[in-house]
Amino acid sequence: MKVEQLADVQNQKPENEIELEKVGVEGLKKYVVIKRPDKTYHGIFTINSYITLPSNLRGAHMSRFAESIAEVPEEAFSIEDLAKKIAERTYQKHGFHCYTEVFGEVPYERVRPSGEKETAIAEMFSKFSTKDRRKFVGISINGILACPCSKELCGGLTHNQRGKITVEIDVSDDGVDLLDIIEISKQSFSSPTFSILKRVEEKQVVEKIHENPKFVEDVVRKCVQLLKEKYPGRYCRVKSVSYESIHDHNVCSEWSGIL
Repeated sequence: MKVEQLADVQNQKPENEIELEKVGVEGLKKYVVIKRPDKTYHGIFTINSYITLPSNLRGAHMSRFAESIAEVPEEAFSIEDLAKKIAERTYQKHGFHCYTEVFGEVPYERVRPSGEKETAIAEMFSKFSTKDRRKFVGISINGILACPCSKELCGGLTHNQRGKITVEIDVSDDGVDLLDIIEISKQSFSSPTFSILKRVEEKQVVEKIHENPKFVEDVVRKCVQLLKEKYPGRYCRVKSVSYESIHDHNVCSEWSGIL
């Protein structure tokens, strides 16, 4: 039986010969088991993966991205290990450098004002490029901010709001414990958020944030200082957003550099 030869349109010369920095797939899901020395996590991870497309090729073979992700084992030592494996597999298939992002969630424990423990969920992510071989890992969690300015203006009264902090850190040479990054991030806010608060606990949290008011700038600076003490010499990016309660807009602050 004669096999029909189909045209490889992707390899055709494009009308406009311009190199494209990122061509690939976004939002692909994969079930993965992360096996840490002390604990195993099961999760569904979202993957974005891209190659740099040369100017002489019209398109990328998109199926190769999905194949690369599917062929990577469903077990990994860490989220950054997963991103690295996917990027390297994609590089092998395409022959062009690959940049891969992996997003997931990690549970962590926090203690309510009553002393009872509850499970919270942090967003986590990792990035890896075959071009520079750099690995990054990070987390995002919520917290509470109280405005120092309003407290000063209103005789101790102030507005408060939920905020978010994102920490991204270089782990190319040595890993980090994401739970440590989460703990540092929690300490950077006026207070952590909680899922359950009884009336006495709610009172305690409100009193705490009024005693420890912070601008979004204060949150970022506190986090950077704690990270400098724990992980000096690494590249890091810290961003915090405050979802303002008395404004139509949000406010944010960001720092990046060597700790």
